[in-house]
Amino acid sequence: EIMINHVTGRTFMLESIRLIIILESTGAKESLANYLKEHIAHVTHVDSMVDGLSNVKRHRFDVAILSADMQDYYTVDNMTKILQDIGSIQDVVMVSEKDMLPSDSKTVRLSDIEAAQNMIMAQLTELDAKVQVKSAHKKISTNGRLAETSLFDSVPSGLYRIKPSGDFVELNQTLANIVKAPSMEVMRSDNYFSMFNDPEEQKTWREIIEREDSIHGLVFEIERYDGQPIWVRDTVRTVYNGEDEVCFYDGSVEDISVQKRLEDKLSFLATQDILTGLPNRNFFHDQAKLTISQARYSDDFVAFLVIDVDHFSTINENHGFKAGDKVLQIMAGRVKAQLRKSDLVSRLGSDKFIVLLNGIRTRRDSLAVAKKINTAFSTPFELSEELSIDVSASLGISLYPEHGDDINTLIKRAEIATYAVKDRERGGYMIYSDILYSSDDHPQDKEV
Repeated sequence: EIMINHVTGRTFMLESIRLIIILESTGAKESLANYLKEHIAHVTHVDSMVDGLSNVKRHRFDVAILSADMQDYYTVDNMTKILQDIGSIQDVVMVSEKDMLPSDSKTVRLSDIEAAQNMIMAQLTELDAKVQVKSAHKKISTNGRLAETSLFDSVPSGLYRIKPSGDFVELNQTLANIVKAPSMEVMRSDNYFSMFNDPEEQKTWREIIEREDSIHGLVFEIERYDGQPIWVRDTVRTVYNGEDEVCFYDGSVEDISVQKRLEDKLSFLATQDILTGLPNRNFFHDQAKLTISQARYSDDFVAFLVIDVDHFSTINENHGFKAGDKVLQIMAGRVKAQLRKSDLVSRLGSDKFIVLLNGIRTRRDSLAVAKKINTAFSTPFELSEELSIDVSASLGISLYPEHGDDINTLIKRAEIATYAVKDRERGGYMIYSDILYSSDDHPQDKEV
């Protein structure tokens, strides 16, 4: 991830908009990204959709440049909608290095990079002007009573002024509506801090405002007057008197409950494989890192088992992709059924699965699990009432710390063992070191 901040003394063409670039760092896309960084003050560049989502959830952006060629967990159409739903994105510009695009496509073709740069800069310049106007409208005078401003009761955010004690001085109708207050009078007699569900979140609120004089987008849960919990985003500034004493806190509250539910769903999707319901590669890496870290303080092995479905392309060709999907779903269930609760099985991608075994005392323990998994595939796969097929898989095993001490190396060596099984006899299993040594060196692995 590359962050480009405004540098004092440097002049940019556009200084109001905040841009996120979600492009692979290749060819024309890299040229476009570098061009935009030279002309726009606030740019974030990431090279995957998952990183793009993470940034949009945490930071404010006005526009996104998105690769239409990217292959990830999300389709491009869904990604465009998700970006706009979970953040402040106003516009998404799609770009592609492909020569052939649909005639009705709005995607900017990068084959003529100079023309593409000019077209995109024209769109961004127009949006930059809109952002400037919007920013100017937000600069409402805070002198005197907040309620004297013409926008106080018409803005979509809940506005309030409270004393340091939390007692309300002023609030607008929008805030009363957000918390389902019976009336403005009832809420004015209440205390802002009484709405916090978690005392720790209230403590965090106070600590931030006392330390920094302001709060920018703090998210926490409050309880409405009807008893329902909601998630809100609070932005606050401190108001001082002439003697530099705190008089009030002026705040703006947004109800983000719908967005929070969507974010929770996206967080789930970012770590789960939709087809099989298993954790995906990202989740596996995080868990494997933790497991290896714990294993450094014990004498236990950690085993990585890569499972590759044999002749999977033939299954798709003969019976269709739906049949192939069904095979993967059944296989996921059978593998999971052979494991302990402390073990983990994830979908590594396409027709591959990976199992993480912790607390392994000997090499034989990993072989015993591999044998159980292999045996579980001996029963035909019932894809429908009319269709039942035989499916086998090849298993490769690597062990921490014997075969490496980092996740990528251990996965790679388990995959190498898997390929060796496929070369010799599909449907078997093998430990990585058996490829490097003869069976006489490791007589306990002759079973393989």
